[in-house]
Amino acid sequence: MKLATLFLSSLFLFTLNSQENNLKQELKLSFNEKSSEIFQLKKRKTTNAYFGAGYSFIIFTDREINSIYPILDTRNGTFLTNINLFFGFAIAQAVSAEIEPGILFTNSTKVIKTSLKGVPHTRNGTDTLIYSSNIGMFAIPLAVNVRFFPMFKRKDFARLFFIGGGLGTVWVSEDYDNLYTGRTDIIIGSGYGYSLGGPTESTSQWAPLFRAMIGFTGTGGQFGFGGELRYNIVPLKQIDRSPFRTRVAKNFNSVDLSLRFYFSL
Repeated sequence: MKLATLFLSSLFLFTLNSQENNLKQELKLSFNEKSSEIFQLKKRKTTNAYFGAGYSFIIFTDREINSIYPILDTRNGTFLTNINLFFGFAIAQAVSAEIEPGILFTNSTKVIKTSLKGVPHTRNGTDTLIYSSNIGMFAIPLAVNVRFFPMFKRKDFARLFFIGGGLGTVWVSEDYDNLYTGRTDIIIGSGYGYSLGGPTESTSQWAPLFRAMIGFTGTGGQFGFGGELRYNIVPLKQIDRSPFRTRVAKNFNSVDLSLRFYFSL
């Protein structure tokens, strides 16, 4: 009887020790898993760098600017050209930031007439008229863009969708050949002795840039592409009685459709 009791006691202690060891092992594994998840978040890759180039089709929303710089002017054979370069990196799984300089330029052979009311012409005292030709515009936008991917956890195409914004500045320059006169009977082309193509004059200014955008970007791998719709807000500094459209218009705002190609580093 004593032998049986001793055997049962030993068996009970052995079982208890085994359960205790199993419980310790489970707690250890659970702790390791939790620790791994925590440290994995801290070690998340945050330096996914990329670079590339893009092209934007631009429509200016201000009537003064759009009238002289349409996206396509078939009559005068002009076209707005906007080329963008960019370098960016992922700062989190769902957020990327980039620096984007660009070049925007166009020219036009059209002739525009501007009346500077209240500015007497020196010869006959009438309001000064300005006939502008050989019109050119050049701009350099520089922005820092941030994109947020709200569906980055999905496995389908929707993970590439983003919303974002940008801040920066734009240098805008215009140059016209200006002919100043007080006469209203000038026929463009003959000029009644006036030759269009007077002295070349220019203006330039720095303006702030605010940007909102939506689109998709990236296809995974070394090479990718994307497209986005942007709205740029660029307030301008106005000057009274100026022939230049960027000095008459209130803003340089635009709606852009951009196509982008990039390479991952």
